[in-house]
Amino acid sequence: MFQYGVEDILFMIVSVILIVLVALQSSKQGLSDSLTGGNSELFKNQKERGAEAYIVRATYICSVIFLVLGLIIFMK
Repeated sequence: MFQYGVEDILFMIVSVILIVLVALQSSKQGLSDSLTGGNSELFKNQKERGAEAYIVRATYICSVIFLVLGLIIFMK
């Protein structure tokens, strides 16, 4: 019934991984600031460290893979 290629399966796997990585990232803005439009400058210039930096890098890499796979599937 459904014919999935290798690219399609990889695309689905990378999609799920990307969703999980984005959900794991910490927010730079508090919930109250999001709702009221307030501006909190306290943590603006703070860099990610440790596991947080790893998650950010992994998100960038997965997003590039997602984009490339999407283009490959589109061109197919």
